[in-house]
Amino acid sequence: MGGGPMELIAKARAGEVEALGEICNLYRNYMRMVVRTGLGPKLRERVELSDVVQEALVEVVRQFPQFTGQDEAALVGWLRRLVGQKLADLGRYHSRAKRSGDGPDVPLDAARDAPRGGDGSQGGKLLDLLSLSQTSPSEAASRREQIVLLADALSALPESEAEVLWLYHADGLSFEGIGDRMGVSRKSIRGIWARGLKSLKRTMDGPRK
Repeated sequence: MGGGPMELIAKARAGEVEALGEICNLYRNYMRMVVRTGLGPKLRERVELSDVVQEALVEVVRQFPQFTGQDEAALVGWLRRLVGQKLADLGRYHSRAKRSGDGPDVPLDAARDAPRGGDGSQGGKLLDLLSLSQTSPSEAASRREQIVLLADALSALPESEAEVLWLYHADGLSFEGIGDRMGVSRKSIRGIWARGLKSLKRTMDGPRK
């Protein structure tokens, strides 16, 4: 079907089911980023990231008639709130399950601050990648929410590069700490980071004219 975000929103509001599916596909990477950022360490041990993303997408379809925003920034904020609600529900569910078991009553952390679009408020270290990767906003970046483009660009990288960029910029691990986790040297991790950042810059800057 194609079309920009607002065109898809208009078609979905007109009842076109395929358009709503396109919206889910368009923002799947962004929602995955928000879920990964929002999952606290205890929830990470109990739930699969992909399952949470899929459940959140189900909520997008179910609750879409309630969305009244008029631009992509509003849509991004609405999606982020849906994910936050899902993470909070998961936190409460697993806390109750923990209390009903034999283990100690340890509260589960649900959602942490997640990356935000628009002005980048509470974007955390992930938004550092935008300033590092771009010398100037591309034409596409000027039309779209940059945090959404960042999520898509990260998903397009080789898994090792995306993981190193994530661990360094989002989780705040050092190159040495990432190397210990991945079983390679600090120098190798720095090289992977540099390659990933270069690829990210190329993607975010857009094609040369």
